[in-house]
Amino acid sequence: MPELPDLLYIRNYLRNNIAGRTVTDVAVKRPVVLRNALDQPPGESLCGGRIAAVRLDAPFLALEFDTELDIVLNLMLAGKIQHQHRGEKRDGYCCVSFLLDDESCLNICDDQQMAKVYIVRRGDYASIPRYRLGLDILSAEFTPARFRELARRHGRKQVRVLINDHAILASIGNAYADEILFDAGIHPKTYVSKLSAEELDRLHGSIVSVMRWGIAEVEKAAQPIQVKVRDHMKVRNRKGEPCPRCGTTIRREGVRGYDVFFCPRCQPATRKLFIDWKRL
Repeated sequence: MPELPDLLYIRNYLRNNIAGRTVTDVAVKRPVVLRNALDQPPGESLCGGRIAAVRLDAPFLALEFDTELDIVLNLMLAGKIQHQHRGEKRDGYCCVSFLLDDESCLNICDDQQMAKVYIVRRGDYASIPRYRLGLDILSAEFTPARFRELARRHGRKQVRVLINDHAILASIGNAYADEILFDAGIHPKTYVSKLSAEELDRLHGSIVSVMRWGIAEVEKAAQPIQVKVRDHMKVRNRKGEPCPRCGTTIRREGVRGYDVFFCPRCQPATRKLFIDWKRL
């Protein structure tokens, strides 16, 4: 799924390339992804409206119209945004397309049809599930002290679950969660209450540094906005490969239904688990 570095890159691109454009037509090809909170069809409410601003409330992207309406996008696991110019091929499995006044199209594509496109009045986000955002991890408010306070309140969670919860921290996805815990040397199934003050401070530092590293890598790659940039990852989706730090084989386990990738030597378990990867 697009994560914070990807979403920042997409936001900046959209600010530079579609802000100020007017929507002239709306094509809904897969209605299952659309959530319309208005009492009129999308074409009637959006056509003629100008995209005045693009906002990121990670993991949500919002297109703000001068008509006081918002299109709020949650790309979920497989959703992509394509800015298709005249003469270019449309990306696969387009679900919703917004035609703009320069004859380009903003396409929301998802072969799993899990992405969601919400059309709402500005500020009325009650119809958007989980639109409850935690502390911005790139803000000055995300201090070690504030992070320790959040950790104390959520001590019963596994650390991977804590940092993935965007109602607590906005916002860390699965791929960067693996990279953060690898950088901090913390096993993903460690209970937050078992982390020392020093480990929490180290984890806080890893969140900041790894996310900024990811942002820089995505910007450097300079790919089209529908491309998910992951070549720089050190452990994510590296099962069976040698750890770049110690050479131990990267392993994959599950945490609350999600795959996690880690090095069993650099991130030793602090409690007895079903599998002892060090002995395999």
